[in-house]
Amino acid sequence: MVPNAKSGKSDPRWRLLVAVWLLSISSAALAEQPRRRGEVQANSIGLKLVHIPAGEFYMGAQESAEALCQVFASYDRKPEEFGDEYPRHKVELTRPFWLGQCEVSIGQFKKFIDATGYMTTAETDGKGGWGYDPKTGICSGRFPQFSWRDAGFPQTDDHPVLNVSWYDAIAFCDWLSQKEGRKYRLPTEAEWEYACRAGTQTRYFHGNDPAALPKVARLMNALTDKKYADVQSQVHFLKPGESLTAKVGSFEPNPWGLYDMLGNVWEWTGDWYGEDYYSQSPEKDPPGPEDANVKVRRGGAWNTFPLYARCSYRNWNSRSTRCINLGFRVVREE
Repeated sequence: MVPNAKSGKSDPRWRLLVAVWLLSISSAALAEQPRRRGEVQANSIGLKLVHIPAGEFYMGAQESAEALCQVFASYDRKPEEFGDEYPRHKVELTRPFWLGQCEVSIGQFKKFIDATGYMTTAETDGKGGWGYDPKTGICSGRFPQFSWRDAGFPQTDDHPVLNVSWYDAIAFCDWLSQKEGRKYRLPTEAEWEYACRAGTQTRYFHGNDPAALPKVARLMNALTDKKYADVQSQVHFLKPGESLTAKVGSFEPNPWGLYDMLGNVWEWTGDWYGEDYYSQSPEKDPPGPEDANVKVRRGGAWNTFPLYARCSYRNWNSRSTRCINLGFRVVREE
């Protein structure tokens, strides 16, 4: 439809079509544009939280599993290994929330321990956690001498706490809730991916190129470590004083000002894991399956390869799992 040349007036139907077209273009552009960073607040133990707005996003992998396996051919993975990232689906989070700007640090966790006398799962069951052997360069576990207090390599209060189970993370959140009179908890899987993506639609929040990951994440080197190896097979010879993890906030943040959403340590979420949950989850505020055997963890760690550090990648562990590459960050409800 074109303007009415005879009358010199525009056909109202044409104006409507143009308005709809312009709205669709602006909406698509808005969906691809990261929102500006939110307000940051520090709580009573010095833990900083970023305000995350309510909103919509597409959850799950944006490219096919077959395409992923072709791009990362050196990993020799099969498409079915990534089936739980599909179908890609629209999710609406109807309530804003506050998310830890960084992963919970050793110093912050220590304040919880000092205030309550809490003993972690690794300490109470006598089996311990995972640790690093400087003689072999290999990480292994479980051994009684390892826990959140000692993982066999140097750490400061500013490094992320690790060797904590899901139960330990929940206990920390419960203590902080009681201390401050505000609800703290672990993020849902949807909240985690929404915050990680920060308005982006790519493999990583910085784009699709794994070669750029060293600027934003503590991971296995995307340029030199192309062949996949599991944690027990990786060898890391550290220099004196060097750590496997990085101090929280050491790398560039995502567009919403969140640090280490990819890499450093895996992060517990509050959700049970369901392999086919994406095909049946509600569009608004998906809570995860009602029950299952394992809990979801997200984000990758210092010993993770780029294929597994994508925003949409899903992993899981039993609630009592504690490892040398596993920690958490918290949500404070609005």
